[in-house]
Amino acid sequence: MLELDVGVERRDLAVEVALVVQEGERVALFGPSGAGKTTVLESVAGLVPLHSGRIALGGRTLTATEPRRVAVPVWQRRVGLLRQVPLLFPHLSVAENLAYDRGGRGGDAGEVARVAGILGLADLLAAHPEALSGGQAQRAALCRLLLADVDALLLDEPYAGLDAQLRRVVTEVIAEAVLARSLPAVLVAHELAEAQSFADRLGVLDGGRLLQLGPPHDVVARPATRRVASLVGYRAFVPSEDGNTVVGVHPARVIPGRQPDAGIVLAGRVVGRRAAGARWEIDLEVTGQIVTCELAEPPPSESTEVTVVDPPYFSTNGGGALSRSRRGLS
Repeated sequence: MLELDVGVERRDLAVEVALVVQEGERVALFGPSGAGKTTVLESVAGLVPLHSGRIALGGRTLTATEPRRVAVPVWQRRVGLLRQVPLLFPHLSVAENLAYDRGGRGGDAGEVARVAGILGLADLLAAHPEALSGGQAQRAALCRLLLADVDALLLDEPYAGLDAQLRRVVTEVIAEAVLARSLPAVLVAHELAEAQSFADRLGVLDGGRLLQLGPPHDVVARPATRRVASLVGYRAFVPSEDGNTVVGVHPARVIPGRQPDAGIVLAGRVVGRRAAGARWEIDLEVTGQIVTCELAEPPPSESTEVTVVDPPYFSTNGGGALSRSRRGLS
């Protein structure tokens, strides 16, 4: 179990994050650049000192500020950190990099070959880092982390340079390692899809604070505040009939037509349409603002109705999400 009570005073930001990551659990911290995500990982790894708080792994205190100061050295923490820049040993081959820090665990050669094969490195084992592309070097660094003899995994944007198919493979490999070895794992990402695909629980971080933590789908479907809603993809907030609340509209949580039993009906004029993969992004002008929807097909006419499925409500005066009710809008 990884226990975090992180208080870090940066020059531009105070980071205060508390959470517990269970053995075999994957937690993703998602948020904009500068939110403090990497600072949390680096504090666990011992690269950033705490101003206040405590970090413990498996009941062993790694860092503490009281009642007495504790700071276990980086090399004694048994924490594996993958940073955005792959730090491979330039004088070692890929195979030698992957076998580094195996800690005497058995079956080294077979396990190295297995994980390297899954990550598409089997033909690169004899190469040195200077001969690798950026994506290949990132995969090698990730492979080394998964093979390392550590008690926790920390991943800082681990999908850099990887295509969509390889990202899915990497997620599966990480999940397998986390469960098989009962490791707590924390990933940080500024892409929501990456964070959701990785996580058992998703944390939304902004301004150095953990705004919401929960199952990935619940965080998106039920944002706790309007700020969280904005961060997880809600692109419009339409005034409701009472004038005291607004309805959050996520483009992916919209269906065509009038279906009041499913949510809130919006009537508007189509002012834009764009192909978005196999679907369409449609811009509707509703009550003087643009509402973007993702639909399977573009509406057949300029004026149309759509239904926002079970949306969150927020007070116009700020604060958290309100209890849901269903009211028509036009």
